Amino acid sequence: MEEEMKLTKQLLTRRQSTGVIVASALLFALTAGTGIAQDKKSDVRIGFTPKFLKDDFQTLMLDLSKKAFDAKGFTLVGAPDPNGDIAAQVDALQNLIANGANVIVFAPIDAAGIVPVVKKANESNVLVFSIDDSPAGGKVTATVRADNINAGAQGAKEMVKRLKGKACWADNSCMVLELQGALTTPNGLDRSKGFADTLKELGPKVKLIQRPTEWTADMAADAAQNVLTQNPSLNGIFMASELMASAVNAQLNAASKGAAAGDPESVIRVAIDGTPQGLQLIRDKALDATVSQPLSAYADKTAELIELVSGGGKIEVGPRDDGQVIDTPVGPQYQLNATLVTADNVDSPDLWANKLGQ
Repeated sequence: MEEEMKLTKQLLTRRQSTGVIVASALLFALTAGTGIAQDKKSDVRIGFTPKFLKDDFQTLMLDLSKKAFDAKGFTLVGAPDPNGDIAAQVDALQNLIANGANVIVFAPIDAAGIVPVVKKANESNVLVFSIDDSPAGGKVTATVRADNINAGAQGAKEMVKRLKGKACWADNSCMVLELQGALTTPNGLDRSKGFADTLKELGPKVKLIQRPTEWTADMAADAAQNVLTQNPSLNGIFMASELMASAVNAQLNAASKGAAAGDPESVIRVAIDGTPQGLQLIRDKALDATVSQPLSAYADKTAELIELVSGGGKIEVGPRDDGQVIDTPVGPQYQLNATLVTADNVDSPDLWANKLGQ
């Protein structure tokens, strides 16, 4: 009798264990592969932070993002301004998660400093979207940024096109100064690589002089002054950012090299960014060309990818009509094509700088 009772107890224990395993497997099957559990688009709750709202670029990015999220029917939990303080940005995003955000979107102030909140979001199954630059760690659902290598390459192509109209091209004596951004940043490295590699390919006889600027106008002005003093026959200047342009123009004027863009005696000036100030310099013939960042597309593309992933979709690596998706150690990166701007298209309504105030 005692042996029968032991056997019955063992059978019951096995059935209970089996029931737990089956129930667990069923729960896993129901939840695996899903994005955000949502009954409607408004269940996508987004917390957003720009870097700061002190310039047109960040302000417009916020405005366009709000419009893009609203058009998709998403709920915006909040969009605080960290005012350039990485600690404030991390705190703001953590608070947004605590207040119910199941998606965070940010333009990282500091790639390393943003990592703690990225990891916090990963632990909380919150989707992570980074704009304009990638975090240095954690996992992002996607980064949306410009193809900065391509932007630098476009700058080099335009520089070579204009150099071919100079006398220096025929006698292989052309000299170009590249004012680099901060080479500690992905954007600085990529823009320099795109420009230098393409210039070497298309103009192998062109002498390239490279000077770092850390994205500062003062360093750009000093570098331009020194190079012009040593090389008064300089033919072109490429600037990793238009924020250097006014300071560089001042040095050209001081060296009596400030002829208007298009003049046979002018120093060719090409930059990257596409700011309102940069577009005005083109109109004023104080800048030959710039490469406009795809800011208008950042917001729409981010909203599109949020919709895809929150519905259980996957961001596939490969070429796209508007750029490419590459794999990185922190996750997929959607690199959007930038737009070359010259006097021919400087007033295009599609350029982000021309959308301000609309």
